[in-house]
Amino acid sequence: MAANNLPKPLPCESVAVQLEPTDGTLPASLGIEVPGGRVERVLEQGIRLPHRHTALYSTADPYQMAAEFHIVMGERVLARDNLDVARVRVRNVKWSGAGVPQIEIAFEVDKQGLLTIAAANKDKKSTEMLAHVALPTVSDTMVRQAQADAEAHRDEDAVHERNIETMLSGYYLMDQAYERFALAKRRMNFVQKRAYKAARKRLSRALSVMPPEATPATMAELEAALDNFRAVYDAMADDYRAVKSWWDKK
Repeated sequence: MAANNLPKPLPCESVAVQLEPTDGTLPASLGIEVPGGRVERVLEQGIRLPHRHTALYSTADPYQMAAEFHIVMGERVLARDNLDVARVRVRNVKWSGAGVPQIEIAFEVDKQGLLTIAAANKDKKSTEMLAHVALPTVSDTMVRQAQADAEAHRDEDAVHERNIETMLSGYYLMDQAYERFALAKRRMNFVQKRAYKAARKRLSRALSVMPPEATPATMAELEAALDNFRAVYDAMADDYRAVKSWWDKK
């Protein structure tokens, strides 16, 4: 349901989308696409209106000068399968490493269902915001169709959720391994270091397949790579503790 070839976004301070609440609640969940093509929910279906929510985001890559936020509505796991609502682009982002800039996205829905989306660049005195609204109005019919689609693909989305959980566990383990290897390598021999680097390279390669493109074969390789890397990670424990004890005594 996500649009491709969008027209050039226009400068603005905020964007507005008209929803059609039938019972005073949000008719469908609102989310933002995050790296990997999955959806991070920011407003859950059924919350009472009016409602306001703010969320703080940062950059995914080092030294980004702009950040784009793809807003979707629906209950599907992947952004591409939901209603494409709008894209907000914030320019003049702080020039720094990934995860450092602070960009606040505010979502406000009044009783009549008017959704307002605004951005604030917390590192600058002013915010340069561009936006494209794909759906100026999200009708009740659109929402019902999206709900029916989510119900029809419930099993498929359950598979996507399991795949994403596995991928996130892989990213988390790799982050944990940075610190452990940084100390443990002072006691590790050449063979151990080579085994760690090979396992890490294999896991990184397996994680390069994003959720929308994941297949049973790529997930099987990811599971195997994760098990292999976990074994290498666990094997570093004694060396890590020994080196850490040296540092603690200093």
